[in-house]
Amino acid sequence: MHLASSLLGSVSNFGSPQGVTKQDGWNHLLWNISFWFALPITLLVVCLIGYALFRYRERPGKERVPAQFQYHIPIEAAYTIIPLVVVAVIFGFMFNAENQQSKSPAPAAGNVLKITVDGFQWGWRFVYPNGHAEVGTADYTNINTNSDLPVLYLPANEPVQLHLVSLDVVHTFYVKDFLYNRDLIPGVDNNVNFTVKTPGIYQGQCNNICGEYHAYMRFLVQVMPADQYNQWYANQPACSVTTAGISGPPAPGTCDSQLSKGFQAGL
Repeated sequence: MHLASSLLGSVSNFGSPQGVTKQDGWNHLLWNISFWFALPITLLVVCLIGYALFRYRERPGKERVPAQFQYHIPIEAAYTIIPLVVVAVIFGFMFNAENQQSKSPAPAAGNVLKITVDGFQWGWRFVYPNGHAEVGTADYTNINTNSDLPVLYLPANEPVQLHLVSLDVVHTFYVKDFLYNRDLIPGVDNNVNFTVKTPGIYQGQCNNICGEYHAYMRFLVQVMPADQYNQWYANQPACSVTTAGISGPPAPGTCDSQLSKGFQAGL
């Protein structure tokens, strides 16, 4: 039953991947627009190729030399102007979609959860409003284990703003199920805003080659119902640190070091 519903959903969205955020509608819009442009262009190209193969096929006993000419201005203008118009229209929709996805919540929206995401070679640190930090690097000897991955905890159906900070080189915050990624660039303040609709655990990773252990730079996103998230958050002491792979309660820390830009793995 689940397979059938997935197939029907895929058909209704023309094969577009399914996201779990309220912002993924913009991705579906771009996908659908591209599909409706691609469909007639594909049919036209296939029909023209089929016509040329049939109309100008070699016939025994009817050898001939095709008409020779240097220019055909109407055709040349058509295959130059039409693609430019198609690209311009798609670019306009894409530009608007990116602006909508990147739009920050209104300043009056006090319920927006703001989290700082620090990326470094080769791990992540997630700092919450009270200074609590979830930090970790992957097990460099086993890429198939998730036990040492840091976890980004989020509430479902509540707006979230991530402040993305790179502590060394360019990284990318990417969660496949969010249908979205954003670069962490040294010296550049990048924010990403979204609301996750569906509780669950989602795989995340750096999506930009950033050095020797780039493939190990992964993390998990655990989205919980709001009441469960609030309970988890209430149990995290201010300015404490939870290191992935180390059991026990969060370790004491200092907010100055938590929020500094000089954090390095292992310190």
